Amino acid sequence: MTEAKASVLLVDDDVRTLELLGATLDLQAFETTLSHSPQDAIRLLETVRFDAIVTDVVFDGFSDGSKVLAAARDRQPHAVVVLMTGYPQIDDAVSAIKGGAIDYLQKPVDPIVLGAMVHRALREAKMRVAGDQLEFVELVDIISQMVANTIERVDPYTAGHGERTRKYCRILGQHFGLERATLERLELGAIAHDYGKIYLDDLTFLTKQGPLTAEEYREVQKHPALGAQKLGSHPHLVEVCHYVAEHHEKWDGTGYPHRRKGEEISLPGRILGVVEVFDSLSTKRSYKDVWALDKTLDFFRAQRGRAFDPDVVDAFASMLEVHGEEWMAQPQKDLQAAGLGAQAPEA
Repeated sequence: MTEAKASVLLVDDDVRTLELLGATLDLQAFETTLSHSPQDAIRLLETVRFDAIVTDVVFDGFSDGSKVLAAARDRQPHAVVVLMTGYPQIDDAVSAIKGGAIDYLQKPVDPIVLGAMVHRALREAKMRVAGDQLEFVELVDIISQMVANTIERVDPYTAGHGERTRKYCRILGQHFGLERATLERLELGAIAHDYGKIYLDDLTFLTKQGPLTAEEYREVQKHPALGAQKLGSHPHLVEVCHYVAEHHEKWDGTGYPHRRKGEEISLPGRILGVVEVFDSLSTKRSYKDVWALDKTLDFFRAQRGRAFDPDVVDAFASMLEVHGEEWMAQPQKDLQAAGLGAQAPEA
C-alpha cells in the first residue's frame, strides 16, 4: 500500500506565490488546498482536516496570519504550522513561536525548501506521537524518509549519499566485528548524519556555486550537533545521535563540534567519519570534480593518524583497492537514476 498524501493548507494573498507553492508541493506528494485570505482559511480549518498549515503573516498591512495560527492551534492542534514572512521587523515575533512543529521562512520562499520543511515537521511529529512504541525498523523508515524529503530535496546532488554511506559503514563495521545492534545504529547514523543541515539558518550555501567562505564554514560546522539534537530522544536513537554528533571529529582532536580525539570518539563514529569523507570526495560538486582513486587513497594515507583512526583507514584503504573504482562511480549513477545526471554542475 502507498502512504496517503499529507494534506496542506496554503494561505497567501499573492495569487502567483500561492499557485507556485501549491504546484510545487503537489509535485512533492502533498495534497494542497489554496486559500487567499485568513478568513477563508479559518473557515476551512473548521470543516477540513489538514496535516499542515502554511500561512503568510501579513495581509494588507495587518498581521492576520497570527489569527490563522491561533485557529490552527485551537481547532487542529495535531497540525504543523509554518509561517512565511516578508517583513524583517516581525522576525523577533516569529522567532518567539519557532520550535517543535512550528517554523517560519523568510520571503521569497523557496518552494523546495518549504516542502522539505513540512516533510521534516510531519515526520518528527509522527515520532513524537508514537514515542517509545515505535520499533527500530519503523524509526529507520521514518528517518530515511526525513532525509530523502529534506536535505536531498534542498540539495538534489546529494541523492544517494546517505544510503551509500550506510552501505560502506555496514561493510566496514562488519570487518571490525561490531555487534548487530551497534551496526544497525551505525547504519541509521550514516543515513541521518547530515540531517542537521536542514536546521541551519541559511540553506543557500548547500547549493552555492563555489567553495564556502570562512563564515559559511563556521555555520556548517553546527550541523553534527544540530542533527544529534533534532533527531530526538527516543531510546533507540541514543547511540545514533552520538554517532551523528561525532562524524566530523578527528583522530588528532582538530575536528568539530567537541574536538574529541583518539578513542574518545566511538569506533562507529570513527568509521562514519572515514566513510562520509570518501563519499564526499567521490561526488561531483560545483567547486570540484570527482577525485581519482589514486588521489583519494593518497589523501587517506596522508591523513592516517591525523584526521582518521589508523586502523580504520588501513581497513578501508584495503577495501578501496578492491571496490574503489566501483564505489567512486556510484554517485554519478545515483544522480542519473534521480534524473539529474545530465544536469550535474561543472567543476
